[in-house]
Amino acid sequence: MVKDTLAWINSNGWIVSIFTLVLGAYLSTFLTKNKEVLMKIADKKGQYYADYINALLQFNKPIHLRAREHEIINTNRNYFYLKNLVILYGSNEVIKRLSICEKNGINFKKEEGRESYLKLIEAMKKDIENPKIIRSWWIRRIAMNNRNNNIADILFDYKQESEEE
Repeated sequence: MVKDTLAWINSNGWIVSIFTLVLGAYLSTFLTKNKEVLMKIADKKGQYYADYINALLQFNKPIHLRAREHEIINTNRNYFYLKNLVILYGSNEVIKRLSICEKNGINFKKEEGRESYLKLIEAMKKDIENPKIIRSWWIRRIAMNNRNNNIADILFDYKQESEEE
């Protein structure tokens, strides 16, 4: 059987070479397209993360610099909008860190606030540097419940356990 296969390959080498050429071109195109999509997603995430951090830092401005009412409304609106974009595009780790920051608050005068902020920044940086499109379905299934709870905490300061009581 092996001898017959090798004899067929030797007599029809042009078919094998065309097949490998087509397969190589397909794989190259697929991997290049995948990398382009990953880079676009990483660029978009980076922009949204930077805008979110900028909106977050607007709250640390002294009150006399943002005392006008329309500036406060704009700051709140931008912060909520960008927080939603981070939820839409962020990885599970970013959403988890953002949830912790939202629950505990970010107070730069306290060590815990600075630490939670730094962990959020580290998660965002890791997400941008190592973009992934799709992870395996079972990891997504396992992480979905925690992610949904974290998103509810971020958006509404919602506790599912307290509702069950």
